[in-house]
Amino acid sequence: MPAPILLVRVALLAIALLLVAGCGPSGPAAASDLPDDVGPVDADPTVAVRDNVFAPDELVVEVGTEVTWVWEGRAVHDVAGDGFKSEILAEGTFTHTFDEPGTYPYVCSLHPGMEGTVYVIPEGN
Repeated sequence: MPAPILLVRVALLAIALLLVAGCGPSGPAAASDLPDDVGPVDADPTVAVRDNVFAPDELVVEVGTEVTWVWEGRAVHDVAGDGFKSEILAEGTFTHTFDEPGTYPYVCSLHPGMEGTVYVIPEGN
């Protein structure tokens, strides 16, 4: 088989695999997908939004907990995860209540690498 045809077939296969991967379920990971070592529930479900970092970048909460992000830095940021998104802000707060167990990654859509995760565990764990 000539090299150009082989390259086209490989490219088409790669595209097909990417499309199939994109058709999977969206949303947070199921509760059974939570890491075994998420740690204890955080007493203060607050995340500081600082210049290019979320602090802490991981938070463990129980189902039904409202998490608050508080802007403390000088730059504008947002908080964007599956099922929740703040406005672009330079100051203020954003809250979201997590009603289902699972792993909820989030990012600042303006700053690559600025990311965090909320682990939501069932009540009483």
